[in-house]
Amino acid sequence: MLTIIELAAREDDGHGLQSQSHRTENWMGEEWIEVPPQLEQAVWDCCGYCTLDIQDGKLVGVTPVDRPPEPEPEPTPEEDLAGLLIDQEYRLTLLELGV
Repeated sequence: MLTIIELAAREDDGHGLQSQSHRTENWMGEEWIEVPPQLEQAVWDCCGYCTLDIQDGKLVGVTPVDRPPEPEPEPTPEEDLAGLLIDQEYRLTLLELGV
């Protein structure tokens, strides 16, 4: 199995990762580099959020970096409905009070 990692980091500081069992060389072009077998677990463990140590055109080390925080999950339809009902009740109360 061959794993490759994207040389340029994305905006979130992560690098793209790809792996294919039937490949023996980099299939994505010059923007990607082969990951040696001894580093494969490290790049997958950090999901590509790492700095790359490249010497003489070869990847020789990776240093994990902090991942960006996960975005807040979208509210479920039930949560949306509950929020709308609370808002509607609040507005009706204000109207009844003449505020």
